[in-house]
Amino acid sequence: MPRRDFATLLVVFLVACSAPQMASHGPNSPAPSASTWSGSPSLAPVERAAFPNCRLPYLKVSPGGLHSTGGFVEGSQGQWTADARGGITTSGQYLYVSEATPALIGDGVRIEDVGGYDWAVGRWLPVRHTQIRKDGWKYAYAEPYKANPTDSFANSTRIHVVSLVDGSDRVIYSGAPRAVVSFEPDGIYVAVIKYSSDNLVSGLWRLDPTTGAGVAMSNAQVGWIEVMDDGTAWTDGGEISGLARLDLSSGNEQTWANVGGLGWIWFVGLDSRGNALAVLYLIGPRTADGGLVAFRAPAVKVPIANVDFHQHSITDSHGTWLAGPDGIYLVDANDKVTKVSDETGGTIAGACD
Repeated sequence: MPRRDFATLLVVFLVACSAPQMASHGPNSPAPSASTWSGSPSLAPVERAAFPNCRLPYLKVSPGGLHSTGGFVEGSQGQWTADARGGITTSGQYLYVSEATPALIGDGVRIEDVGGYDWAVGRWLPVRHTQIRKDGWKYAYAEPYKANPTDSFANSTRIHVVSLVDGSDRVIYSGAPRAVVSFEPDGIYVAVIKYSSDNLVSGLWRLDPTTGAGVAMSNAQVGWIEVMDDGTAWTDGGEISGLARLDLSSGNEQTWANVGGLGWIWFVGLDSRGNALAVLYLIGPRTADGGLVAFRAPAVKVPIANVDFHQHSITDSHGTWLAGPDGIYLVDANDKVTKVSDETGGTIAGACD
């Protein structure tokens, strides 16, 4: 089952001139049918646990993705309450805007996570949490635009940096199509994409957030960067069956998983120890090896639970949070999974505080 990434959906959206569907690739693409997935029968059922003593930002998206409502999950039963300042809606054809004032503009790479919560300023932002700088005072977003007014659809990108201190919105890059991957301490990482080609992601650049000066990560293989953390990047390499870890400073790249023609890998993030978490969808007699697993070394996987996820995790002091189709789960430091809430229909938008 092929993945639908940002560029593919953006092309469809631009050509159709419909409401924004700028959002789906990798783990957040439509889920495989239930008949194709089976976890390991040897694993114990997932236990229910009380929700931790904290507030978890959780963003619920309306059908079609035209509007999202941020709120918080809390209390021993993990119940969601909408935040009156949590609305995010579409802005024009390509962007999203916060309903709270002063209005903030952003983008969404996946329709399920068009917003993130910023604890530093106490605001819902119209970008996913990886686009927010670690200290919470700035964020970056990509604006598609037409290089010439007569062009049929957007074919260029502006990269913006927004300051939440003074409200400024600066364009630091204008040119060939790019998508913001992550706002890291050493710069803003952007993927090289093509709005009108099946060769969707062809490189990775790091931009200086002040000057916009760019450095090509020539060692990055083709494929969407799923997660960046502490100088490393995890990528599918443009394949649905593999997962690789890239050291951005040395260029060293290791293949951590490859199931070949036996199924596909749904990467969902990293656990508290930095191990890759993924849901394996395997076909034929190997379906018993599927489900949520942790890759603790190249080609070394440990089954965790018979649960299914299609969204990226967020890790904080409580553990690793995952939003599933039937509720919210928490993975502890020993990779034990518990279900802590029955809330559905949304995505985890920030750490639980």
